[in-house]
Amino acid sequence: MDVQNQSGIQTLVLPSKKFKTVRIDVHFLKYATIKDLAQRSLIANILDTSTKKYPDQVRFTHALSEMFGASFGGGAAKKGNMHDVAFSMVVANDKYIKHQNLIQDAIRFLNEVIVHPLADGKQFDEETFQRQKQNMLNYVKSATEDKQYWSAQQLRKLTFGQTVVQGIPSYGLVEDLENLKNAETYRAYLNMLKNDLVHISVSGDVNQEEIEEDLKIFELDERQFDLKPLITHFDAREKAIVKAEHQDVRQARLNLSFNIPADMTGENFFTAVVFNALFGGSPQSKLFVNVREKASLAYYASSSLDLYDGILNIQTGINGGNHDAAMQIIQQQLQDMQNGLFTESELANIKKGLQSDYLSGMDLQRTAHRRGLNDYLLNRHWSTEEWLTQINAVSKKDIEQLAQQIKIRAEYFLSGE
Repeated sequence: MDVQNQSGIQTLVLPSKKFKTVRIDVHFLKYATIKDLAQRSLIANILDTSTKKYPDQVRFTHALSEMFGASFGGGAAKKGNMHDVAFSMVVANDKYIKHQNLIQDAIRFLNEVIVHPLADGKQFDEETFQRQKQNMLNYVKSATEDKQYWSAQQLRKLTFGQTVVQGIPSYGLVEDLENLKNAETYRAYLNMLKNDLVHISVSGDVNQEEIEEDLKIFELDERQFDLKPLITHFDAREKAIVKAEHQDVRQARLNLSFNIPADMTGENFFTAVVFNALFGGSPQSKLFVNVREKASLAYYASSSLDLYDGILNIQTGINGGNHDAAMQIIQQQLQDMQNGLFTESELANIKKGLQSDYLSGMDLQRTAHRRGLNDYLLNRHWSTEEWLTQINAVSKKDIEQLAQQIKIRAEYFLSGE
């Protein structure tokens, strides 16, 4: 259960003897504007490379090696209409190491990274700022060479438009990144440190009271934060937005998005999860079996859910000349779902797969932390038994009714022909 030890700072401790390591995650969360995205993503990159105490990569890495090869990482992502700057450490459990409190060492290291960056109080170290800014620009520009990723981003623009954060990658716009100034970015960092919602989670074979005491090492002040809904509903369109592009590619991409009447907290959540696994989210799905395997119309074909925004996405890699045939068979799979043309046996197998995946995820610390953060942000708290029961309760009729309300929203086609 999340505990608010200080205003605006949430703590989640997950004691478990099945984990041999201790994981600590720290999230800084803000309802973001488009301009925030590039700035905050660059801040994440700057903070996870150097600090005042560890001003270069050699000393930074050496500090980790002194904690018996502890792993550390930082980055930025989006959760619905929120932007998340996060840092994570994994260390061996103190029980296996004599004469060293690795948990406290890890918290001190994270505190150093987050609170004491290589800066002079007015801006970040200029060399570090420029290097990390260029690294980000190089990464963003190189991402255009990954046509699967590129196509997904183009579909995102069509699905949401470019006036809301949902339509923009988590790293923001290239032009915003190019125009970032050091002092301005440093002020954004100070704002993040002072005003963001902070969520800290710790898992492992630990004592909750001892961990809560150890977490006082963090030099983070109380703050006021009004936690609002993360869910955004986008009205269905009368007509889908369609865009086709030609580039020098061997494999064409046909990507589609649909409005689906479900979200992370609504009554259709579990129906949507089962629907997606049956439709295109698993190796037993209709898209995989019928579009890829039987018809051989796609190198890959799958679907995924964005239930923060009520969107179903389809991703395919096809031969450029197969656009119409692929589109027709994809539409047929959706119609089959709407008409209940799937067996109870297929449905039962899909449910078993989902339940097995959920239980397997409980053995992964990263998954446990992600679920804990989502539950807090969404104000929902399902036990394992509740989750498995709700999945099992989804009926064939539930899926038919959900499928009948799914409406196409956007189509992006990238072809070399």
